[in-house]
Amino acid sequence: MSPLKRISAAIGLALASSIASAVPYYYVDWQNLNPAGGSASGVITLPDASTVNVGFQAINPTGSPGTFSFGQTQCGTNYWNPASPYISTQVDNAPPNCELLALVGGTNQRYVVTLSEAIKDPIMAIVSLGQPGLRTTYDFDSPFDIVSQGTGFWGGNATALQELAGDILEGREGHGTIQFLGTFSTFSWTVPTPENWHGFTFGIRTTERLEPPNGTVPLPGTLALLGLGGFLLSTRRRPNGAHA
Repeated sequence: MSPLKRISAAIGLALASSIASAVPYYYVDWQNLNPAGGSASGVITLPDASTVNVGFQAINPTGSPGTFSFGQTQCGTNYWNPASPYISTQVDNAPPNCELLALVGGTNQRYVVTLSEAIKDPIMAIVSLGQPGLRTTYDFDSPFDIVSQGTGFWGGNATALQELAGDILEGREGHGTIQFLGTFSTFSWTVPTPENWHGFTFGIRTTERLEPPNGTVPLPGTLALLGLGGFLLSTRRRPNGAHA
């Protein structure tokens, strides 16, 4: 293999690695839970010690506060075990052991999440949406993709979650992670079919404040390879007898 082909292959491998490698996500530490009043709040702490505040509210069709089933914070059963349904080539880590909110649905309530600043492509981890014989759906107001799923705490399988037209997530004992597509400071959903119970939490990779939309920078090793590749290409293309 020629030197030029070797460096081109190295650049391709570096770029593929930087694109495909999973990264850590930072999940909500739910701190204040009021199931009877339909509200909860928490905080996401990023590596630079900055924080993003997260609020949750269940809202009745009349606009009055709704309810949710229960929540866990700091301690309780680890419903995120096993971790495999929540880990993928994109997301490096499952939610922390105890943190979740749980819904029943079926009461025409709307569930609203608010973030204290704009977040690109946040994720939502979900445990036990539906049952094998009971189809349950989350009808979102925003587009999403399923990024991972599998057998979780209550069973399920690798196809128990399905993405349907109209931004609807269908579960038949579904455990996994979805990612919202775009930049959000709020999003919401409904749960038309009741089922006792299904849990969720949220995570982010970074914020627009820390990583502006047009601020994507290749990894240092990739930059070096790209520079070297460009140098080799330029020297390769010089005509015989040309001087630098």
